[in-house]
Amino acid sequence: MRTPTPIVLLIAAILFAGGCGTSGGDNASDTSTSASTSTSTSTTTTTVATIEVEEWAATFCGNFGTWLDGIQAASTAVGSQVTAGDFASAQTAISGLFGTASEVTGVLITEIEAGGAPDIDDGEGLVDDLVDRFGQFVSAADQAKADTDALEVDPATFEADAKELTDRFSAEVESVGESFDQIDADYASADLNAALTKECAF
Repeated sequence: MRTPTPIVLLIAAILFAGGCGTSGGDNASDTSTSASTSTSTSTTTTTVATIEVEEWAATFCGNFGTWLDGIQAASTAVGSQVTAGDFASAQTAISGLFGTASEVTGVLITEIEAGGAPDIDDGEGLVDDLVDRFGQFVSAADQAKADTDALEVDPATFEADAKELTDRFSAEVESVGESFDQIDADYASADLNAALTKECAF
């Protein structure tokens, strides 16, 4: 078991609660019709790989764990990058943290898109929604970085300004995280829930 920093705990709690399917919804009927090529007409659709639920969960959780490690490493490094009383170094470190959060999340999005769709009802829709939610997280991190870079390095106001910015980012991330509850409801699958619970054992 890792010992996460507060920032990691926040992100993990928000994203994990809904994103890894903690509800005990009924098992959706297994179907790959949404991910297969239609042969009923002369028009063909793009084939999207349908992956066995346990295999998809293992891949997703592995990628998610790498993402979490990246966030944790960046968060841990902040302390070593800041010199007491040096607000410029604090600004650079905080900006770097948000920048790293955006970068590693972009990598995670690419991996989710490349990982196929789990073999559940509308698995493609699940992947699309996951990508959308993590995309919102990237947007929040990018905005937080821009706001941090724009802060005045004034000893009299920097600490309060930085806290306000961080609180705002936390609120935005919380809003994104709450949307994962809807994903959990929309794609309720006992098989997927069990696989994610098993594989996402951080």
